[in-house]
Amino acid sequence: MSRRGPALLLLVPALVAFADDPPSVEHQPIPCTVPSKPISICAGISDDAMVAKAKVYFRASDEKFYAWVEMSFGGLNYCATLPGVKAKLKSLDYYVQATDDNYQTQRTSTFQMAVQPDGVCEFPPLEKDAARASAIRVYATSPKQGKKLPDEFEPTGVTWVAFAGS
Repeated sequence: MSRRGPALLLLVPALVAFADDPPSVEHQPIPCTVPSKPISICAGISDDAMVAKAKVYFRASDEKFYAWVEMSFGGLNYCATLPGVKAKLKSLDYYVQATDDNYQTQRTSTFQMAVQPDGVCEFPPLEKDAARASAIRVYATSPKQGKKLPDEFEPTGVTWVAFAGS
């Protein structure tokens, strides 16, 4: 056997591992939002092959379970629309997660978004597209979340999808 044969065999697994990385998720945390208005969250997501799913998981900061909305590719970024929050909510926890076509998953850290009155939050991430704001599908992550959107969120334009199992 030549000396090149075994060296070539050693390189192939390294190339396969390199080409099979999980997605990359780039997102700048959003410090605040305002009550009652749907929220737009975007992230730069890329993969060495194909991004299969992108989601934003969110919850009221004092809640146990997250809910999620699907993100869609808008040309530059993946974006999702979350329901507006009620004024009684003080903060919202969220993170962005992406899965590639090899079922590898990557997510951001969990971020906390403060809910502040109009005029206090300098750049609220409001959804400007009326069609998106009126067609928000929110998915439960646990059967304990019941059959309706949590009370801390505005139900206008929202379809709640109860947990249906794994």
